[in-house]
Amino acid sequence: MLRSCLALLLLVTALPAAAQNSCDFANDNECDEARFGGQGYCEDNTDSNDCALVAKGIADNSCEFAFDGECDEYRFGGTGACLDGSDTLDCSEWVTMREADFMTRAQALGLDTSAIQRLGDNTCRWNNDGECDDANYGGTGLCDSGTDATDCLMNVQSSAALTSPNAGDDSCAFAQDGACDEAQYGGQGFCADGTDTTDCSAQTVAAPAGGGDDSCEYANDNECDEARYGGGGYCADGTDTADCRQLAAGRDDDSCDFANDNECDELRYGGGGACLDGTDATDCDAFGTSPEALARLLALVPDTLRASLGDDSCQYSNDGECDDVAFGGTVFCETGTDASDCRAMALGGEDSCRWANDGECDEPGIGTDNCTSGTDVTDCAPVAYLRNRTDTCNTAFDGVCNEASGGDGTCEAFSDTADCLGRSRPAGLENHFFGRDDRLLVNATQMPWSAIGSLELQDGTCTGTLVGPSLVLTAAHCVTDTGDETLTPVSFTAGLSLGRSMGEAKVLGAVFDPNYTPDAQPAGGGNGYDWALVVLDRPLGDDVGFLDVHELTAANLSQIGRAGLIVNQAGYSWDTGDNLSGNVGCRVIEAYDDNSILHECDTAQGDSGSPFLLNVDGAWKIIAVDSTFFNPDDDKTPFAQANLAVDSRAFAAAVEQQR
Repeated sequence: MLRSCLALLLLVTALPAAAQNSCDFANDNECDEARFGGQGYCEDNTDSNDCALVAKGIADNSCEFAFDGECDEYRFGGTGACLDGSDTLDCSEWVTMREADFMTRAQALGLDTSAIQRLGDNTCRWNNDGECDDANYGGTGLCDSGTDATDCLMNVQSSAALTSPNAGDDSCAFAQDGACDEAQYGGQGFCADGTDTTDCSAQTVAAPAGGGDDSCEYANDNECDEARYGGGGYCADGTDTADCRQLAAGRDDDSCDFANDNECDELRYGGGGACLDGTDATDCDAFGTSPEALARLLALVPDTLRASLGDDSCQYSNDGECDDVAFGGTVFCETGTDASDCRAMALGGEDSCRWANDGECDEPGIGTDNCTSGTDVTDCAPVAYLRNRTDTCNTAFDGVCNEASGGDGTCEAFSDTADCLGRSRPAGLENHFFGRDDRLLVNATQMPWSAIGSLELQDGTCTGTLVGPSLVLTAAHCVTDTGDETLTPVSFTAGLSLGRSMGEAKVLGAVFDPNYTPDAQPAGGGNGYDWALVVLDRPLGDDVGFLDVHELTAANLSQIGRAGLIVNQAGYSWDTGDNLSGNVGCRVIEAYDDNSILHECDTAQGDSGSPFLLNVDGAWKIIAVDSTFFNPDDDKTPFAQANLAVDSRAFAAAVEQQR
């Protein structure tokens, strides 16, 4: 025996590493070579890593997840987190319990010994997944005869049922509800095969609640594209039914054939799409946001680095943004207090975010905020050098670098970006600068700038402009999230700059266009409702001044169509802090019949609601408020080269009426 084992080890060692693990199922922790008791999906010597322990006849508890009461070996139907042979105690106890449970259930069904023996064992790799895969009992045929006993048990009520494989009962909690819930008939798997017999008798699946079909062009690709279930919104509600069936039911399980192979196969998380969204939960949750997932990820960090990461005691921890400057984050957390958010940054970055490799940077500060810092590294590479950089210094945009690294140190590190790194900006940056950041700091103590102020919201800030003694014009999305409720802002501060302001007032209430919805429409398709009016508790405009609204005329619209309309814009961008940044001489390039316009002014988050000013007979007047910028599907849309604003045709009459 010793000589034969030694010969086997020598043979494996002599093979090239690539050949030893050349099987498609290699490195998934399950030994698939038949000679070692595997299912035979791999030829001899092609799954060596997975078979390392069982090839030596070793069965130990060397897995890090051993002794946790859960079997984690794939060969026993476990999670696959442990290499076959490395979670012996947990798996032996689990197998014993499952066998005892199987016998109890079989006897309760009245099966005799011969019937139980014909059901066989649970050696199929798809055993205990809730679906019968033994063709002898109406299963899928993925398992050899007699190797999926537990899953197929409920397809059998008596020994006579062995010749009538579709027999079963209605023991499932969801039985007789009009919908077939057995996976073998295309149901959603709420019921084990054979336990929803009445509903599945016709072997059809009822339409989901509310109806639905697969008419979307992106249907049947295993990715749910309906926004109501967390998809990207590429399919209208009810048009991607098959792909969304799992998420619509609120389920996340491991029913996919490729579940528990340590590789996420769901498209929504950036996997290959071999699994329907919601059916590869364990593998995909390795990069999830649950406390358990975060704990697993932190446990994989090398010990020395893990100690430096510390804990999550910072008040800003677990918000997706790394705030520990020691790992390239912001300065808002003390070193060692934002571990989960900074984990990926500490490791040098990875593409573990579900939106990774989609061509768009989704990390905080430099992207959409949909990914945790450092988890969309490939998409964010062109803009990563701007991470945590701002122009909050009081001397920003003056052409002189005043950071200590390249100047006199009068600006804090990373706060004088345009002056120290230049004004060129990558196209992939979340802020829309059209290749350059052409903003400057304006004198907020002088009109027309002093009428512009920072609007403090219940969560965040926007920009607003005094258009009357106690009336402020801003964007609708600053005072409502859904278009149904009103989120009244807290206060308005006019002429805020260099740490001082021209005055402040509390907000009494707000109204917005009743036609507003947060849903983006195609260019000209109904985007002209994103405007609102805010009422202050005192006539601040009498002290600092207020601006008139100029409704765009036919001549203005003609000018836009010919060569563009030259305007000024200013707002409180997120990256300029309390200083008012402006664009002087930027252009409105297109106007639509829905009272929206496209412009080329450099704007960022925080500029929402900011005014566009036109000089009319020697006076600066408002002709639009900033709304949003889009991430176009391709570079042929009008939104690819411009930002959206709502023009004065939408709100001029309302402002005049409310003054």
